[in-house]
Amino acid sequence: MTHYYYCIMKNKYLIIISLGSWANIGFFYLLHLNEIYTTLIGVFKELTMIPSFLCGIIFPVWLLIKIIFNKKESNK
Repeated sequence: MTHYYYCIMKNKYLIIISLGSWANIGFFYLLHLNEIYTTLIGVFKELTMIPSFLCGIIFPVWLLIKIIFNKKESNK
């Protein structure tokens, strides 16, 4: 039964990671709007944009699936 616990993530952490990833995207968008371009910002942008989009899409979906699954389980 202990092997089951590595998949469990609390809803609070799913929300925090999702909001953090969208904040990262918003931060780089604001830098782009203000035309702030440096090499270091470009490197961090390239390294974090794809994981941020993936986390921003996958984690809310995972949260909704968990909520729906818990509702169905509580109705039994």
